[in-house]
Amino acid sequence: MDIEAYFKKVYTVAYMLTGEEKIAEEIAELAITNTAEQLNADNKVSASMLQLTILELVKIFLKMPKSYSDDNIISMQKALLALKPITRTVVIWKDVLGFKLSGDIPVFDYTYEELVVELVCGRRELKEYVNLCNCGP
Repeated sequence: MDIEAYFKKVYTVAYMLTGEEKIAEEIAELAITNTAEQLNADNKVSASMLQLTILELVKIFLKMPKSYSDDNIISMQKALLALKPITRTVVIWKDVLGFKLSGDIPVFDYTYEELVVELVCGRRELKEYVNLCNCGP
């Protein structure tokens, strides 16, 4: 993957987590900066490099003092933002990025089983939201 695609993917995940452009830019930049020394000299980004940066992004997001949302947004973004931060993180980690729930996710206070419960609850809440607002396909 080229560097531009890498930047876009990291920003997209940051925006999905926060729902705020400015905050997403800030945490994406911080995550990229924190993992930049691992970048290849030819500016090609491997899948493991992207995953490492997303891990850093999730760590930064989970340390943020509050969750950001906009009640005027009527979309799946609003439904994602309504989830608890841990649930939102697990749903994006697994269902958006396609990563496995394992020791790789930077949530040290949760067991694998607890992460699975958060994923199932998050999926159920999103499904209920889609059914309620008829914003699905």
